Amino acid sequence: MVLLTFNIIAPEIPVSYQKIVTEEELLKITTDGTQKILEILEKYQVHTTFFVEISLVEKLPELLKTIAKKGHELGLLNKYSYQKEIETAKDFLEELTGKIIRGMRQFPEKRLSSEKLKAMQFIYRSPMDFSNIFFFKNTLERKIAYEEHEIMVIPESVSPYSRLPYNDFTFQMIPMKFYQNMVTETLQKEEYVMIYLNSWQFVELNDKKFGLSFYRKYNLGVQMEEKLDRFLKFVEENDLAITRMKDFFF
Repeated sequence: MVLLTFNIIAPEIPVSYQKIVTEEELLKITTDGTQKILEILEKYQVHTTFFVEISLVEKLPELLKTIAKKGHELGLLNKYSYQKEIETAKDFLEELTGKIIRGMRQFPEKRLSSEKLKAMQFIYRSPMDFSNIFFFKNTLERKIAYEEHEIMVIPESVSPYSRLPYNDFTFQMIPMKFYQNMVTETLQKEEYVMIYLNSWQFVELNDKKFGLSFYRKYNLGVQMEEKLDRFLKFVEENDLAITRMKDFFF
């Protein structure tokens, strides 16, 4: 099973560039990237899980309603938010979409415990590791889902052979044929592979004002669209299944 997931999040702009890039620009990047993803998913008629960064929940209501109406799962993505902010965002998103928000994805900087997430009525969490050119130190152990205080913990998947993680950076950087082989080999050994990508990766960000490193600008925009399209075609041709997180684990 392929658990294809997307983070609705703005690109990380270095502090020295933050006064140059406006909030409106970042919201447009986030919206445009997400809409491109939705178009590709609709082409292959697959449903996935989208995790929206908490500070964006009330700023993107129409986009989030569209995602829910198309049959995709919505969860929250916590980068820097505190418990009260999470509760507010969860309530808003549930009222907006009429759907129960079950999942929380968390950056390493601010991870809430399973006990706290359980108290907020989440049923699973998806911890992320740092995704950059120095990721190898986090990929030495096998990562599989487990239960902790009645919360299902679903870490990012790692190839059992190449030891590459299935994060946004790996998908962006390596050739698609190699990536497809990774997925095939992983599913021969594991029950599922969980992949995540970011909405901003589907927008061209070559302008210097964004301050992205050379390797983070590689393959963005149209090239990422083409890679996702090729990956979904590979999934279809090989009779693999894609499902939402909530459907697979619960």
